[in-house]
Amino acid sequence: MKVQKAIIKNFMPFYKEVTVDLQTSSDSPLILMGAKNDRGKTAFFTAMRFCLYGFEGGNAEKSEKRRQAINRKAAKEGLGEASVTLEFTHNQNVYEIERVIEFDQVDDPDQRDWNSCYVNVKKPSVSEGKETVIDQAPNEDPAKKYNRFINGILPESASDFFFFDGEELDRYAGSYNDSEADVREAIETVLGIREIQNAIHDLRDDGKDYYQDEWKDKAEDVEELQGLSEDISSVKSDIEAKKTEKDSAETELRQKEKRRSQIEDDLAEASGVAGKQDRVNEIKEEIEGTDQEDGLQDKLDEKRGERRELHSRLGPLMIGIGAKHTIDNYDVSIVSGMEDTIEYLIGRDNCLCGADIDEEAEETLEHTLEQLRNDEMSTISELQGFASDHLECLTSGDYPENLNVNQAKSEYVSIQEDIESLKEDITALKDEKESLEDDIEKATVTAKEAESLRDMKETLDEEIGGLKTTIDTLEDDISELEEEKRELEQTVNSMEAADEEEQRYRTLMKLSDECADAWEEIRDKYVETQRESVEKHASKIFQELTNKNDVYEGLTISKDYELDVKTISGNRDIEEQNPSKGARQIIAYSFIAGLNKFTAREAPVVIDTPIGRLDPEHKENLIDYFPNFRDQVIILYQPGELDKEDIEQMGDNISSHLEIHQRKDDPESSEISPIESETELKRVLAK
Repeated sequence: MKVQKAIIKNFMPFYKEVTVDLQTSSDSPLILMGAKNDRGKTAFFTAMRFCLYGFEGGNAEKSEKRRQAINRKAAKEGLGEASVTLEFTHNQNVYEIERVIEFDQVDDPDQRDWNSCYVNVKKPSVSEGKETVIDQAPNEDPAKKYNRFINGILPESASDFFFFDGEELDRYAGSYNDSEADVREAIETVLGIREIQNAIHDLRDDGKDYYQDEWKDKAEDVEELQGLSEDISSVKSDIEAKKTEKDSAETELRQKEKRRSQIEDDLAEASGVAGKQDRVNEIKEEIEGTDQEDGLQDKLDEKRGERRELHSRLGPLMIGIGAKHTIDNYDVSIVSGMEDTIEYLIGRDNCLCGADIDEEAEETLEHTLEQLRNDEMSTISELQGFASDHLECLTSGDYPENLNVNQAKSEYVSIQEDIESLKEDITALKDEKESLEDDIEKATVTAKEAESLRDMKETLDEEIGGLKTTIDTLEDDISELEEEKRELEQTVNSMEAADEEEQRYRTLMKLSDECADAWEEIRDKYVETQRESVEKHASKIFQELTNKNDVYEGLTISKDYELDVKTISGNRDIEEQNPSKGARQIIAYSFIAGLNKFTAREAPVVIDTPIGRLDPEHKENLIDYFPNFRDQVIILYQPGELDKEDIEQMGDNISSHLEIHQRKDDPESSEISPIESETELKRVLAK
């Protein structure tokens, strides 16, 4: 099924007739349709589903939906019909489905109501015009005839995997309980499994029962045959009951084995947490010490004490260093800057300031110079003497603490190196401890919970063992019952046929049963093959779309079509992994992509609000994949979901880019037209 054209008439916001060209090429499978809120984006999506399947719900709900679908202005003007027509190709044939809601004129649009609703299916005639395939008169129930037609193309139960809202994909990213059996049925329909199951049912129940009834009419030993038939029916009922019980036990077994596997993963994680906690305790002891042994902090405090003690002795040591500096750097012949200046002025006629230097001034300068030399020389001599005496004391060993300079220097350096080394070791251990404690805090299972998990695993082990025993017993019971059934059937088959016609029905009855057995074997193999194929492709697409390739390794699909996420630390179901809303959306997209790859159906993919809550990386990855979804993908987006760069990213894959916008002559109504300029593109992309 590939849609060529949609014609929407007086339906929701679309007033009068709106025709939309939806043709795509193999190289350009995308059609983009943008619209601001309340312009008709979801109405277009609804129109396509309405045309194919009508409205969902009970009679009252359907009635209200039909009433609301009538365009308000058309109802006031009495235009008579609201309809949606889809023209499409299927198996090289062109079809046209038209679904119509008839209504009368009303003065108040709020009082509008429908009179009748019907569907027509046509295809081009060999002559002129169109040939009617299904023609339903108003108020005639179209369900049986039309459903047979549409089920051969795309059954409604499978349509959710082709027509879907990107923001409502969560239901496909998780497990399916009993109330969601329709999801499993939809998946089986998409993959063609439901048709095989229907064939088995038809052969086993309808076909065999029909031939059996015909055979009974022709048989001679009616009473004996009737008794045997009743016995066979009773045994068959027992077999079905046992199989149902076995299926239930196997489902429970899978669930418990899955839960046990999760617990084993949690225990493995808890074991890692316990190891990390042990290391945290070791680090604490290494730093703080124990009653028997000092820790690194104790050793650091001890070294700091030694350094403080050395500091208390550094007073005389520093004086010694100063004394050595005095002896090495000061000479008694040294003169100050003032002496140099006075010497420079003596014998000159003028001072530096320009004043004259007479004899009296010169005598004053000479006297001052002599006094300076005598005072400084005395001071320096005294300092040198003191320094020499102190240094001799320190280096001779006569100092009360028996300390010499070289020894003190060496001891200080050694203590300081020990302190720095201990500080580095303590810092490294604290960093390691902090990292480990962070890992422990982030762990989903704590060490305290591990004991409870071990008890749960022990209980599950016992329950799993009991279920396996139950299943083995049921299998033995089923085998015995099937053997009993075969013996009864052999007895029936050995009864001499009254005539050729009776023998014919007997043969047909047996053939129906054998064909059903063969189809069951085919179904089981086909189901497993398809499941593995979908799982492999869905995992591949998930790896392409996810923004956490370093965590996620793919998807797994159970026999019940439930999804698990493969991570670097093990497999987890969706609820256990608890991914973000955006990640769930990507998981669902991947699953749908897997189903579409191996579907037995041909239909376009129509996505309303495709991006939703995806982050930029998820969005970019999904946009890259859109052209690979199907050979026709219709994307209905709103401002903010796509920008100009996204449009450019899809590039030549776009067959047409359309906008749903207000009619210029009627702001309450909408129309659809191609985007043909940068101005129009900016308008539809603007938030």
